[in-house]
Amino acid sequence: MLVTQSQAALLPRWLANVDPVAEEIIAVDAGSRDATAELLRAHSKVRYARRELDTVGRQKSFAISLARCDWVLVLDSDELLSDPLRAALPRLCGSRRNQWYKLPRYWLLSLDPPRYVHADLLYPDYQLRLFRNTPFWRYEDLPSHARFPRRGRGPGRKLRRGHLLHLDFAVHDRARREQKFARYERLQPGYSANRAYLWEDLPHEIRSCPELPPEDSRT
Repeated sequence: MLVTQSQAALLPRWLANVDPVAEEIIAVDAGSRDATAELLRAHSKVRYARRELDTVGRQKSFAISLARCDWVLVLDSDELLSDPLRAALPRLCGSRRNQWYKLPRYWLLSLDPPRYVHADLLYPDYQLRLFRNTPFWRYEDLPSHARFPRRGRGPGRKLRRGHLLHLDFAVHDRARREQKFARYERLQPGYSANRAYLWEDLPHEIRSCPELPPEDSRT
């Protein structure tokens, strides 16, 4: 499941990455001004919808409501599935007990060579993105950084292996990330996750990334 706007440059790699493990791809477009709509409409697995953006939580909840499969995986257009995560998804979705999974996430600085930023705010950065398709799973209506209600989730677990790969640092320069930080600060002043986008200001290490996207989505 994807909510997006004017991200045509990222979509070919994203679609190649997700296609092998998706029965359907729900894509909700907030009104793109590039080739985003054309790229999504042309893909055989995409169910495309357009909705004007009010809040991120409402936008994502609307997208989830369109899903028809038993499980939903939420991804942003600047995220990819690592090879181990993509391989594990059929097994994870076959669980009879678990209702959800939190996935660890690497914030990649580059894909070639594969490097990520290791900092307290950035790793392991667990994200609740994979869950059963039931009416419970709708985002709380927050200004930004939408999240699910804590009560009523049922049993689930965190994964130690099988990461999301966040490309924000790899595709956006400092000036672009400062704009994003300022926007999030206006919406949720002082929210700790906002600072993650200015990684250069955090105590950090640059490390080699041990998990890569599959070969079909590295370029």
